[in-house]
Amino acid sequence: MTIARASARLMARASVISCSTVLAFAAQPVLAQDEAQTAQVPETVSSTEIIVTAQKRAQALSDVSLSVAAVNTEQLAANNTVSLEGLQTLVPSISFGNDFNFAKLFIRGIGLSSSLPGVDPSVALHVDSVVVSLPQAQLGSMFDLERVEVLRGPQGTLYGRNATGGAVNLITAKPTDYLSGYVRQTIGGDAFLLQTDAAISGPITDGILARLAVQRIDREGYGYNEYTGNDIDNANQWSVRGHLMLQPTEKLSLLLTGELHTEDDHALAIKFRELSFPGTTVPSLTALGQRTNADGSQASFASKVRNLNTNFDPINDRKQYAFTGILNYDASDAISVKSLTSYRNFRAYFFHDFDMSSYLGFPLAETGAVQTSANHWQPVWQNQFSEEIQASIETGRLHAIVAAFYLKENIRVENHIGFDVLTNTDPFRVQFDGKLGVETWAVFANATYDLTDEFSVKVGGRYSWEKRHLANNTGIGTAATGFNLDALQWDTSKSWTDFSPSAGFEYRPGDDVMVYFNWSRGFKSGTAEIGSRRVPGAETPFVNPEKVEAFEGGIKYSAGTLQSNLAVFYQKLKNGQFQRSFPIPNPPFFASTLDNAAASRAYGAEVEFRWQATPELMLDLSGAYLNSKFTDFFSTDPLDPNLFGPGGSQVAPSDLSGNYTRMSPKWVFNFNPTYRIPLDSGANVQLGTNIAYRAKQYHTEFNDDRLAQDGYTMVDANVRYRHSDGKLSVNAWVKNVFDKLVWGGSYAVATSRTIGGTLMPPRTYGVTVGYEF
Repeated sequence: MTIARASARLMARASVISCSTVLAFAAQPVLAQDEAQTAQVPETVSSTEIIVTAQKRAQALSDVSLSVAAVNTEQLAANNTVSLEGLQTLVPSISFGNDFNFAKLFIRGIGLSSSLPGVDPSVALHVDSVVVSLPQAQLGSMFDLERVEVLRGPQGTLYGRNATGGAVNLITAKPTDYLSGYVRQTIGGDAFLLQTDAAISGPITDGILARLAVQRIDREGYGYNEYTGNDIDNANQWSVRGHLMLQPTEKLSLLLTGELHTEDDHALAIKFRELSFPGTTVPSLTALGQRTNADGSQASFASKVRNLNTNFDPINDRKQYAFTGILNYDASDAISVKSLTSYRNFRAYFFHDFDMSSYLGFPLAETGAVQTSANHWQPVWQNQFSEEIQASIETGRLHAIVAAFYLKENIRVENHIGFDVLTNTDPFRVQFDGKLGVETWAVFANATYDLTDEFSVKVGGRYSWEKRHLANNTGIGTAATGFNLDALQWDTSKSWTDFSPSAGFEYRPGDDVMVYFNWSRGFKSGTAEIGSRRVPGAETPFVNPEKVEAFEGGIKYSAGTLQSNLAVFYQKLKNGQFQRSFPIPNPPFFASTLDNAAASRAYGAEVEFRWQATPELMLDLSGAYLNSKFTDFFSTDPLDPNLFGPGGSQVAPSDLSGNYTRMSPKWVFNFNPTYRIPLDSGANVQLGTNIAYRAKQYHTEFNDDRLAQDGYTMVDANVRYRHSDGKLSVNAWVKNVFDKLVWGGSYAVATSRTIGGTLMPPRTYGVTVGYEF
């Protein structure tokens, strides 16, 4: 039975239950209809249940013996959530940051800490089961979705490499066998927003279905450049996705997908937070944060935190496209075979004024060095090809996946810092250019066997092989010598193998309750930072894989209109891939290198509660406790002022054991109630709000308060009117009602001795008028 047919059955059953109305509001069904999967779907499902494919087979959420959160299209649309950044206000245990054009997803304290290309994310992102390898490429695809699934904890068996923290799966809406679609027009302010979302789906002829979806976002900036007068943090985005479903027989289907996403705006630049060393006596830098130009005039930072005051506007110009083919064949009632073939291409041009001030070139604070680099240019080009072949087995007692996976990826980067990095005319720039080639394959299996109707055992394993080749073109310039390439350059390869096992059990003492336990291991591939410099005596630029071992137990309850889930976990990370700083005798007096520098441990609990209290009132509450700390990490703090005085090169590294890991709030709570008011006309009005609390989180392993975000509460709200015909809707929404200033990430900039960061959006509001057919 395909998921499409199973979902249709579930939809029909749900439609006769009045308390499912809240879930049925969405433009597309909440229940999964991923035609690329095959599954045995439970015979009975509660009216509030959601079907997910977290274990690569369709299951009711309450039957998945993992800690999984599912966000449906209704929740995404309620407050106009169109980016990964917005997920952290909807899902406990996931945190999102970004700097230098990198998406940085963290789950349970594990994520990406490096800001140089070549290091893989620790939280894997998949679009319709196809991995998106590059962190910079994870910022697209959030449109026309059926749902988002977030898997917490290492996913070594089913999702393999680079899922030591967890996985985020974007499930796109698929073609329907009847004519359907929608048009939604959003108008918002204060930063004037025009957003159009549209889709049309249906049959073309017998055995051929199609779907076309488009999103256009045009928004003014959340701030402006006080030097140039132009908007910054604006949005100019286009997204389009087309699906073509071929069904020549009942047993055979082929889903062809093409997707394009573009951005061309002045977004993603880091903003000034504060000086690294306030009160310095260096004449070029006063306690007020002003710099003295050569003519004696003063140059300064922006007067408002969301603004810039820089000589050049930031550049965010990106384009990515993908082609995917998913072939599914039902060999029998028990066995199905699936092939996922995909090609993705990404390129981005990213530029910002690195010192965040209106001074074109300035002496380096604390050193006396003159005309230090000031601007940052980082274009990235990437392409990847992947193939995965799965055999799914579904019998009365056995539920198994056996699969093989292959990926080939090429990344090329330019990383320039200098006065004139756009035309390359100055002699004082730093160049960290390079290429990284990746080739990997894996075989894996995952099986659940029902020993009795109440008790099941689970086993899994994944064997992976990976090879990487790094070729660099790096150099550095000085006022005396101009720019010079390094005499030594990296041009070398290394390969690794890994076996990641998993085991667990499921116990169902009753129809409504499941207790489970899992043990698993996961790994993130060994790699090297593109542009890492080669020094005499160095043997290799590569670091070895980081590995996680995790234990998780949980209990899930689902009966009628009530669902509740509790998960507790403990995990250990070793060989963590982190930047390790160390002192050097010359400006800027410290350097850093990627290393297997750290070990950490984390434990915590996650709870979710979903209750259809009345036909009108839905209560959705979730929360998480996380204690994630380093157990072994020695590194020199680049913000230690002792580095810049006599004997600075002898500064001993700090022991970071006991420090909290990055992006690891101790407490997180989400409360999302909705109340539907039926009108005499047959129309209804729905009131909704989402209240999200996150405790303090650090953006650096040194737990420096200057690179942190204090605890905050974010409130979103919306009021939606739906006409009695079920087609016309008007939704008025507000995000970040109280206009909280929240730092999503922070960065200590070595060359300018400043601390910068990226900000989550301010208060935004708008009205969305939609029509569905």
